[in-house]
Amino acid sequence: MKIELVKTLAEPEDRRTVWSRSDAPELFDELHLVGELVAELLVSPEAGDRFLLTGKLSGTQNLTCSRTLEPFDRPFSTEMVVEVTRSQVASQELDEEDADVYAYRIPQNQEFVEVSECVRELVILQEPQAPVKNPEEDFIFVPNNQADGDDPGAESPMDPRWEKLKALKSKMENRS
Repeated sequence: MKIELVKTLAEPEDRRTVWSRSDAPELFDELHLVGELVAELLVSPEAGDRFLLTGKLSGTQNLTCSRTLEPFDRPFSTEMVVEVTRSQVASQELDEEDADVYAYRIPQNQEFVEVSECVRELVILQEPQAPVKNPEEDFIFVPNNQADGDDPGAESPMDPRWEKLKALKSKMENRS
C-alpha cells in the first residue's frame, strides 16, 4: 500500500489514495476490510527532504456482532499522521519512537512511501473490542426455536443460560 510522493513539492497538496483488495489481499483479509480503503491526506513539504502527511483513513470492516454473533459491516474513519524523511538509507525504515506519528525514512530516489504497517495498526486500534451491530438498540434475546407466528403478547422465554446461573446461585446459597 503505497502513497506517491513528488520529488519536489513547494506548497501543501491534497492527496486522495484509494486501495482495494487487489492492492493488498492479505491485509484486507486480516483486517476484515470490504470495499475500498481511502486515505485523504494533506501532503506538506517540510524543511529539507521531509514531508508531513496528515488526514483521515476510512473504510468498512465486516465484523461479528458480540451480542448476536451475526456479521455486519461497520464503517470507520480514523486520523492518520505520517512523517516521511528522505535520507541515506538503503531501504525504507519505520521509526517507532513516537506513538502518535508514523515516521518513515526512505531512500533519496524513492518516490513513494509504503504504509501497510501504519494502516494495519490504525485499523486495529480503531476497532471496538466488542463490536455491536446496533449499539443504540436494547438487546432482546429471541431463541431460534420461537416461531414467527407466536402470540406477541405471550411472555417471551428466558435465555437458557439464566436457568443455569440460577441453579448455580441456588446451589451456592444452599451450601451455607
